[in-house]
Amino acid sequence: MLAGPSLTMVPTLASPKQQLVLVMVIVVTGLASCERQAPASAPPDTGDVLARVGSLTIHERDLEHRIQVHYSGRVDEQTRQVALDDLVRRAQFAQAALDAGLADDTVIREEVGRVLERRLRERDLAPRIRQQMDIPEKRLREIYQSEIARFVSREKRHVAVLWLDSGGNPDKGERHAEKMQNARAFVLQSRDLISHPEKGFAMLGADYSEHAASRHRGGVVGWLEHESGADSWTRAVAEIAFSIEKTGDLSEVTIRPEGVFLVRLMEVRRAVTRPFEAVAGELDREERSRRRSELEGEFERQIESRYPVEWRR
Repeated sequence: MLAGPSLTMVPTLASPKQQLVLVMVIVVTGLASCERQAPASAPPDTGDVLARVGSLTIHERDLEHRIQVHYSGRVDEQTRQVALDDLVRRAQFAQAALDAGLADDTVIREEVGRVLERRLRERDLAPRIRQQMDIPEKRLREIYQSEIARFVSREKRHVAVLWLDSGGNPDKGERHAEKMQNARAFVLQSRDLISHPEKGFAMLGADYSEHAASRHRGGVVGWLEHESGADSWTRAVAEIAFSIEKTGDLSEVTIRPEGVFLVRLMEVRRAVTRPFEAVAGELDREERSRRRSELEGEFERQIESRYPVEWRR
């Protein structure tokens, strides 16, 4: 595919103000190529000129580009003529815009700035980014090792709980603890419950727990991580659960400021480290994004240092 503009517009002995208008019209109308014609003392290069509209010139290369981009590269005469008509029409409107004196049009100036910046990035920045996008596996493995903690899933424990609210009253707490000991003894004597940790506390929840969300579900509160939970009640349950050594075991009856607890460990999911192969794609995308941001920042700083601002009141 041919690279370049769809139309070349050449000013003939244009003034600086006309040249500015020309550049703006070129960019805004999609006539993305502008080249200065040689001074009057030197004959212009018209070897591939197909048509002229006022100060604007359509070249053969412009026609080839338009055919390639808009007409799938077809080379028959009908397609060629249609494409040329497109370029002529654009040149006519562009020249009309020039003649209308659009040099100071705010909308055009803003649009020109935006399009020129985009084109500059495409031409000068994009190639640098493409060159940096091939991330060697060695580099990805280095990142993986340096950030290994990211890929370790913490141990989780599936637990059931019986809980009675003592309201911070020590005497009430002692009475609740005595009641909870009866529940603990019942579980330890029940072959069915001992053999099936997945049942949690089964029917005991209704009589031995005041935790509304779990008392009618065998006391099951779900999966917890160590010190998980934003509230003190959940943190208390997690702390007790992680003190239990084996699946199916019960904690001791525990009196805490949050109440009286009996916790059962139903299941354990051990901490697992995701292997490099499972996260290589994620690391590659992140490193590409990091490098892109780095190159974009460097490019912008170069532009800013090359073109300092002169502020005027």
